[in-house]
Amino acid sequence: MSGNSPGREGMDQRVARTRGRLGHALMQLGRTQDLDSIRIGDLVRTAGVGRSTFYAHFQDRDDFLGRSFCGMIDICDALARREGLAEEILPVAHVTHHIAGNLAFARSAGRSRAMEVMLAAGERRLRLIAETNLDAALPHLPPEERRQVAAFLAGAFVGQLRLWVQNDLRTMPGSLIAANRRLTAGVLDALKTAPLPLHDRRPVHVP
Repeated sequence: MSGNSPGREGMDQRVARTRGRLGHALMQLGRTQDLDSIRIGDLVRTAGVGRSTFYAHFQDRDDFLGRSFCGMIDICDALARREGLAEEILPVAHVTHHIAGNLAFARSAGRSRAMEVMLAAGERRLRLIAETNLDAALPHLPPEERRQVAAFLAGAFVGQLRLWVQNDLRTMPGSLIAANRRLTAGVLDALKTAPLPLHDRRPVHVP
């Protein structure tokens, strides 16, 4: 049987609709209240879904927050690829503009513990995206080096987002994007000319 049978496609669409409704509920509630005060009951009532439906998709509230943030990143990455931004290792511009376009929600997130839950999940997803795009951009990189560079770039972007949100998004989105592109270009240029040497040898102990 095909993996894309009509029954499977219908189920996937229902899953996407349910998750989309819960995601919209989070955005709606987060514009007017602190994210840490939003409970699962609030989400399911606003989304119009049952509590059992929520738990069919997510383990708990933190799992929902992390997956929702990753879903946003995946949408931004798909848009970047569709627009032919092959040189972009990460969808920095799309993610940044999405956050800036939801200012009230972003400010609420910046004051909450939930932000770290979302950023941690987002960093893992960004690392996987970077690995895939580095494989295409710099195919000569050994796999372990590619993983290291992907972790570095994902961590750097998440660090920028954390600083930006914690400072109440006062920095203009264009400045953040330009800084990230400039720093990323420096890393990629260095790798094109002199790949990083990776050694298995343990460092010498210094007493």
